[in-house]
Amino acid sequence: MDNYDRAFQQVSPETDEEKETEAAFKNVYTMVISTLEEMGIQQVETVGIEFDYEFHQAVMQRPDEDYEEGMVCEELAKGWLTEDGELIRAAMVVVAA
Repeated sequence: MDNYDRAFQQVSPETDEEKETEAAFKNVYTMVISTLEEMGIQQVETVGIEFDYEFHQAVMQRPDEDYEEGMVCEELAKGWLTEDGELIRAAMVVVAA
């Protein structure tokens, strides 16, 4: 899932063929997310939430005009939880300083 997220951020399709390929990859991504949700797997909430060491892994801090100190201002990698709230993987985040 991380590779899909990175690819979608970096690649800008220009031709019709590239746009079709991107649409196909986005369709697969959406199907995987839907399957995870059906299994009770949820994404960890991040941006705009107060940093919580139980669910977030702070990769760095930086000043941010839009968020108060201690708030997550950017998500670098998604985190995942079971439906019972058990952490599968912490979200990698940037925290406002």
